[in-house]
Amino acid sequence: MADVARHANVSTAAVSYFLSGDSLGLKRVGADARERILKAIADLQYVQNSAARQLRRRQAGRICLILPRLGVPYSDRIASDVQAAARARGLSTIIVAGGDYQAVERIFLEIESGLADGLIAELQHLAAEDVEALTLRLATRKPLIIFHPIVRPNRFSVFRQDATAAIREVLQTLYCDGHRRIAYMQHAALGERTRVNAYLAFLGAAGLPFDETLMVDGAQSRRSAHEAVLNLLKVSERPTALIAESDFAAVTALNSFQAAGLKVPADIAVVGCGNIDEGLFSYPRLTTIGPQEASFSHLADHLADLIAGKRISRSKVFELPWSVIRRDSA
Repeated sequence: MADVARHANVSTAAVSYFLSGDSLGLKRVGADARERILKAIADLQYVQNSAARQLRRRQAGRICLILPRLGVPYSDRIASDVQAAARARGLSTIIVAGGDYQAVERIFLEIESGLADGLIAELQHLAAEDVEALTLRLATRKPLIIFHPIVRPNRFSVFRQDATAAIREVLQTLYCDGHRRIAYMQHAALGERTRVNAYLAFLGAAGLPFDETLMVDGAQSRRSAHEAVLNLLKVSERPTALIAESDFAAVTALNSFQAAGLKVPADIAVVGCGNIDEGLFSYPRLTTIGPQEASFSHLADHLADLIAGKRISRSKVFELPWSVIRRDSA
């Protein structure tokens, strides 16, 4: 910093005001001096010691993003949006996978000890009571945004994607098209069951018997989706429609049914969840439920505002509505 000050012909204090963004101090530094400081920083290739700065401020200068899995389109989109928005606010991002309660609990403890200044966590794969237990301590110390359909905000914010109405609508459409054997491929590790419950409630309301052979695990991976389709093909009275809890599982099911000689949708209709781009390029194009457009940048902006000490609500609810996107597979 002293080198920059000599090069710019200003005081070290002026450089400190400039680098820290001290508004009161900068009033005493003229516009010409600020330009010289900026040029000196470029000429000398000066880089601030971020670790020392964070220790002085008692802040990490970063946020943490917890996702249940990495490398799937949904997680990639969240990570891309959050990372870009955080960077624009001068924050770095740590992205970690928390596939089960124990993994998420360890990450929460690390954040409490200073790993990050705030947290965005996609925890829909955990039960509501587990999420509430995790947030009990951390919510008083760090700003949090939790993805979960039924957890209520309590000194933290919640992001919700309510798929219940869209599930009911697509089931009603399938029923009106004459389908009475509608299979459901669930995510085996998903802690919340709002979509499954909507499926079961519809069967009851429509007077359709629940057949346990039509409820299969498999939406968590492509391999498990393929194996689930093979099991459905063994059912004595096979289904005429399938809803899968993820689009990549639904696309896998499309391919597996067609490889077995069935035509989609003539022999079996297929519906996914999520509205990822892959469904646009499958053959036939995938009917799905999901958001028409999804952006997660505003979540990072909200977290950055809380970290900066802005007086806004820590207990906010963000909602992303889902709808039926009708294409060719159903």
